Amino acid sequence: MAGALIWSLILALASCGITVAAVHTFRRYRAGLRLQASGTATTGRCTSLSWRQDDVSVRFSYALPDGTEYEADSFPLARTSVSPGSAVSVVYDPASPATAELADGLERAVRSHRRTLLATSPLLVMFVALDAWTALALLA
Repeated sequence: MAGALIWSLILALASCGITVAAVHTFRRYRAGLRLQASGTATTGRCTSLSWRQDDVSVRFSYALPDGTEYEADSFPLARTSVSPGSAVSVVYDPASPATAELADGLERAVRSHRRTLLATSPLLVMFVALDAWTALALLA
């Protein structure tokens, strides 16, 4: 009985972790779709590059027509020819101007988030089903 309870708790924690990651990915995916559908293009400036293993993220700033300045980080790219101070094409959400992405990386970001959701959804369903099965076994 104690073993089943421990497994049930472990599965519940794993389900919660996968759910948090899936919700975060879903929100980023939806933001990317909004940018593709109704984003506004502008020109920004690369402020810095951040390397991590084989990927690079571009930190960029951009201004709205009213002069309001924003900064954002790009989705990790495999390579870039951008250097600090250079001009970059940016797409931002007019309804939420802090949401922006490099125009060159937008399609890749949306595809990556879609693949992540497709990979984690069955895993989440499996963990929830196993947790429910274990919980039912505890009640029996």
